[in-house]
This record gives sequence, C-alpha cells and structure tokens, in this order.
Amino acid sequence: MKKYLSIIDRKTAEVVVICITVTYLCYIFDFSFDLNVMFLSISVVFPLVFTIRAAFKRRDNVIRLLSIFKSSLNAVYHCFAINTKLSDSNKKQVADKLNAISIMFFGALRGEKYDSNNVRDKINEVFCFLNDNRDSISNSIAIKIIRFLKDVHASIENTVGIKMHGTPVSLRAYCLIFIYMFPFLIIPTLFYDLGTEDPWIVYALGIMHGFILISLYNVQNALENPFDQVGLDDIKLEEFHYQNNLPALDKA
Repeated sequence: MKKYLSIIDRKTAEVVVICITVTYLCYIFDFSFDLNVMFLSISVVFPLVFTIRAAFKRRDNVIRLLSIFKSSLNAVYHCFAINTKLSDSNKKQVADKLNAISIMFFGALRGEKYDSNNVRDKINEVFCFLNDNRDSISNSIAIKIIRFLKDVHASIENTVGIKMHGTPVSLRAYCLIFIYMFPFLIIPTLFYDLGTEDPWIVYALGIMHGFILISLYNVQNALENPFDQVGLDDIKLEEFHYQNNLPALDKA
C-alpha cells in the first residue's frame, strides 16, 4: 500500500489546499469567468503526456541496454568457461573480473559516483587476461570475446548517459508551474458553468482536477529515476546483475 501512495507528497497537499482556497474565494466574492477548457488541456495535459511518454521510452531503452549488458557478460564468461585448456582457477579469475564490472556499474546506477576510467580499467583487465592466455584461446573465440566486451562497454556508457540526461528540465518546470496556476483558471470556469447554488460540486471537481494533474506529474517524476527502487515502475536491477555460475558449469 505504501508504494501506491508514493505519488502523494507535499506537492499534492499544496495543490489541494490551493484548490480549496480558490474555490472558497470564488464563492465569497462571486468571481467567475468563461475560459475555453481546450486551452487548459493544451497548456498542461499535453506537456504532461509528452514527458510521461518520454520517461517510459527512456525506461524501455535502459531495460534493453541492461539486457545486452547481462547477456554479453554471460557470453564472455561462457567463452572462457567452455575452454578445456584453461584451469578452474583461471576461469574463476575471469568470473571475478566480470562480477567486479557488474558491481561497479550497478553501484553507479544506484547513485554512486561513476568513473568511466575505472570501468575501462576493469574491462581492460579482461583484455589483458585474454592476451596473457592466447596460447589456450583460439582466434575465433578471442574475436567473439572482444566483440562481447565491446557490447558490454557500449551498454554501460549508453545506460549511464540516459541516467544522467533525463527528460527536458524546462518542460517539467513549466508543467509544475502551470499545475499550481491551474486552480486559478479552472475553478472560476467551473463556477461560471455550474453556478454557485451548490458550491460543494465545484469544491469536489476543483480538487479532483488538481489531484489528477499533480499525481500525473509525480508519476513522471518517479519515472525520471527508475534505478532508486522506490517507485512501482522502477527497474529490477538485480535481474540484470551478473552472477558467477562457474560451479554449475564445472559440474556439467
């Protein structure tokens, strides 16, 4: 239940209070005007829908890149693991290096400082291990390993780039400002259309409109960081974390 209430925060309370206050003032001073509702939809609903779609697209792209990351690491590991000329200690050494890459990468996604040089150094350690054992590894397998490591590096850099560059900040700021202005525009219009005989209808409709808009904004805001494991739609990072399955291969 806590996660379902995650979209309700301080901004929600502020918008609801503004809606109640504006409705009360309109009722006391008998203030109303006729404003085209289509203008309101274009002004706030369209930008909100655009940013939410952009956030979901970013999330889908990250999932695709994380899938490439995990599958490429597994492919590199298997290229070494099926080689009967390599000892188990060498295979475990490779697995530990790949696991270190995964830990560093997912640490950066969870908020730790990302250092591209450290990631590059970790990947270079696998290259160095490959070069040191070229007598035991065929050229075709070596080429495959290099290609998979390239995919690992590319998926890391692309994912971190997507994390660092979200949806347009100015557009999100505009949406938030207009949501706070929205009660001053929609509630007098509701009074004009519905009259003042039963103000509780205007109270209810004003609060409902404000609550819906700020909730949509909060959904989009939660999607901006799908790595913090707080929102309902966050990416399950552990599903993409590389795990050393060397013992299982040894038994096989």
